[in-house]
Amino acid sequence: MEKEHIEILSSLTELNDAEKFLLNFLKSYPEYRLRVIGSSDKDETAYEHLLNLMSKMWKQYFPKVPFFLEGTSYYLNEDFFIPQDQNVAIRQNLRYMPFILHSHQFIELNYVLAGSGSSMITKDERLPLQDGDIILCPPGFVHCFDSQNAQSVIIDFFIRITTFDTAFFQLLNNNNYLSAIFSNALYNFGDGCIIWHCMGDTKLKDIVISAFTEWKVQKKYSGKMLEILMMQFFLILMRHHEQEAVFSVPIISSTDRLFQALLNYMHVHCQTITLSRLASQYNYSERQIIRLLKKHSGKGFSELLLDIRMNRAIQLLKNPSIPISQVAFHVGYSNTNYFLKLFKKTFTFTPEDFRRRLQRDETE
Repeated sequence: MEKEHIEILSSLTELNDAEKFLLNFLKSYPEYRLRVIGSSDKDETAYEHLLNLMSKMWKQYFPKVPFFLEGTSYYLNEDFFIPQDQNVAIRQNLRYMPFILHSHQFIELNYVLAGSGSSMITKDERLPLQDGDIILCPPGFVHCFDSQNAQSVIIDFFIRITTFDTAFFQLLNNNNYLSAIFSNALYNFGDGCIIWHCMGDTKLKDIVISAFTEWKVQKKYSGKMLEILMMQFFLILMRHHEQEAVFSVPIISSTDRLFQALLNYMHVHCQTITLSRLASQYNYSERQIIRLLKKHSGKGFSELLLDIRMNRAIQLLKNPSIPISQVAFHVGYSNTNYFLKLFKKTFTFTPEDFRRRLQRDETE
């Protein structure tokens, strides 16, 4: 094992400053060792009270350091955790964190390096965790972790939902069981999590350690390297553990498979697809198609198609030899100015800005 990996693993077992603070907080306020905040609609005040207590104590310990939960709520925005110029962020799950049920805008993947009595808490149950467990939490899924143990080590991966959609499109587009799982994780907002028990799979463990090391040292091209490592992680998961997924709620149904088929067709034919053509292809009425898309993604046909086209445009823009007008055409827009307007509205930056950022990253 590389020296960097050994040093990273050693550092993961030691409590960091934030964790030492949290341990002292729980000693000062033992009532928060077992209480689950956010399990009812009445907990908004309780959450604010907890954060107020933690913030005051934090300022006593670290008067010059901003409180790490400042500005958070039950629903976590991806820009709070993921740097603006990156698509994947990695953190060690904080030990001794009070139990605050929350959901988030992004895809969260958790890898349990050392379980040691850890568990995931949801609105309805507590799920015990063991070494090698992988948890995929879709946007909107309400949960928190019980890792009030110094030997517990859980690594959190935060992935922008647009990146998950585009980077793993080929996975989503394959007609297999795990493709349906990923499609549901991406589009079935908040319906449940998926757990794989992968104890003994050293390849997955090595990728997690490599990715965490890459995040910590931030070498040249770290952002791209992290995306490649995540792709490798999911491919190994599909190859060796496709049938081992455990669902917190039933996920795959006949309508789920139909939704996946519709989604795949929209991806493949995003340049020319129309609602009437999609309905005709699957022998459904337009109203039925709209209802099904809305049920599974929370979005109508036009909104979902826009997401697919914009994410496809991002991939095409990575090739500097393709003119922006051709990118627009390939994703279904004959009017380049209209494409530019939609792109800017979707991502808050222009295609030229995106390419300049890529070029800057490559020269750094």
